[in-house]
Amino acid sequence: MDSSEIKETVISTLETSLELQLRAIRKMKGEVQEESISRPRVGKRRQSLVDISIDLLTESKKALHVNDICQLLLEKHGRVTDRDSLSSALGKKARQGILVRQVAPATFDLISREEQP
Repeated sequence: MDSSEIKETVISTLETSLELQLRAIRKMKGEVQEESISRPRVGKRRQSLVDISIDLLTESKKALHVNDICQLLLEKHGRVTDRDSLSSALGKKARQGILVRQVAPATFDLISREEQP
């Protein structure tokens, strides 16, 4: 992630925060808001941490512990995540049989590699 993307993300976050604060103040004052002040999203959808984790598992060609996935998320994508939240999200996908399987405690692999030697 380069500095212009970071700057755009920070500015967008601040703008959204200020819009929500203004909306809350107007609601407390009793002013009726006729239209939404939030602006439509521009550009492509940001990938979820689970999506990026699946990509990392695909690149690694082996099962990874959630700590390793968190480290790779930070190194390769500049994304900081809570280990427990990511483990929970991947565990939920594994229980549903979607994309990943849990091969050991907090260790995940792609389902597609299950059949391979």
